[in-house]
Amino acid sequence: MTLPDLKAFVALAETGSINRASLRLGLTQPATTRRIQNFEASMPGSALLDRRVKPPVLTSLGRQVLAHCQRVLKAVAELEACATSGAEPAGELRIGVSPGLTEAVLTTPLDGLRSRFPGLRLRVISEWTTPLIRKVGAAELDCAIAFVTDHHTLPQTVSGSAIGVEALAVVAPRDFKLSPTGTRALRIRDLEAYGWVLSPAGCGYREALLRSFDRAGASCRMVADILGYELQLSLIARGTGLGLVPRRLIARSPLRSKVRVLRVADFKPEVRVMMLRGASLGNLGNAVDHLERQLSTAAGRKSLA
Repeated sequence: MTLPDLKAFVALAETGSINRASLRLGLTQPATTRRIQNFEASMPGSALLDRRVKPPVLTSLGRQVLAHCQRVLKAVAELEACATSGAEPAGELRIGVSPGLTEAVLTTPLDGLRSRFPGLRLRVISEWTTPLIRKVGAAELDCAIAFVTDHHTLPQTVSGSAIGVEALAVVAPRDFKLSPTGTRALRIRDLEAYGWVLSPAGCGYREALLRSFDRAGASCRMVADILGYELQLSLIARGTGLGLVPRRLIARSPLRSKVRVLRVADFKPEVRVMMLRGASLGNLGNAVDHLERQLSTAAGRKSLA
């Protein structure tokens, strides 16, 4: 097994085709194919690729081998960085972002990162916090900007630092009329009879709401599982149900005049915005530091939280 053969296998697995893998490696397709075949021959056991489908896909063993290969390449990059004293961060920086933060992260902060470190190649994915934590811990991502709640646990291989706090609001249609509750303050149990428009399972906001209903001994009825807060606000404004939306997004939405925020005495949800880092970043740590500073500055201006 050689490092070029390993790189060819990873390139195929990550790009999905020999043609794209060849372009990444700067090789001809036959040369790339030979390297992949050499790598497969060096691995005993079951096949790494299922060639019964076109293009070939990774088998279960292939997915396990890919994860190990990615860690090897990461370690090699760190070794090369250590050998180059004072070298600027370069190569691929893999960043995860929670839905709801993509606009805040992928605009000015990422532009600033590219400008400051032109040798970086950025690869960004958007997922819920739990899989982001897992992928940072498994070295599949270098860092992640994520909404973190009390029910999330960081493994020893992941460190986290706070960037800001996201305040959430219970949202109803503008003409929403609540059933009489007397003179007492509105509580979460009073909302049991109403349906909810929320992000799909895996969203930290949704989990916070469900736990609040559980503590109150009440049930939460879903009427729509929808990705995208503007679409959620549109459904809420039309009377589909109640929702849970970041306050900053309500303030910016063209639908803000068609919805109202409900004050719920026993439910004042906030989630932390955190930078999650892998255990060994090498000189990529400088780039992550730079991104974190930019995001912290934005949070201080209330554009993130």
